[in-house]
Amino acid sequence: AHPEVRAALGRGLELTPLPATRDEIRGISALYPEARTFLGTEATEERAKSVGKDARYLHFACHGLFDERFPLNSALALSIPAQPREGQDDNGLLQAWEIFESLRLDADLVTLSACDSAMGSEMGGEGLLGLARAFQYAGARSVLASLWSVSDLSTADLMKRFYGHLRPGRTKDEALQAAQVELIRSSEFSHPFYWAAFQLVGDWK
Repeated sequence: AHPEVRAALGRGLELTPLPATRDEIRGISALYPEARTFLGTEATEERAKSVGKDARYLHFACHGLFDERFPLNSALALSIPAQPREGQDDNGLLQAWEIFESLRLDADLVTLSACDSAMGSEMGGEGLLGLARAFQYAGARSVLASLWSVSDLSTADLMKRFYGHLRPGRTKDEALQAAQVELIRSSEFSHPFYWAAFQLVGDWK
């Protein structure tokens, strides 16, 4: 493993499978036939860095690493390419400092559907908000991020509902509220733990 990945694992990052994220991405992309999706080994750090200014919505469904001591090292855990290009530094961690340094977006919304970091609830909020600030600096008008580590199953459900309400033209805050209300009324995910974690930062329209 790359030294930075080994260090992250030593600090508590657990790269356990998140099976519901594939269903999450497929459910969202079904609402947006024009969307480009990258699943599994296709979802690399290098690909994320090359998104550019054409993407209106950018959605990450993955593990998150939230570094309390060094917030700029907080990262989204993506796939490491089997055969990196020569000179390509792709350790699979899209870190906050790299977002500040190399991403230039013109996105209406970046969603950080980052699950199961196992780094402790006291770190999660600040870490994700640090990543949110990085994406705002890179050009995102708003960022949807979680204040604590939540289940990939409930998150997938919430996200599909959120984008389902966003697609017809609801504002981002209205779409999030509608998705949360639907989870409240569900039998499986009615507890606030499942629906209250996500916070919209920036332009709510």
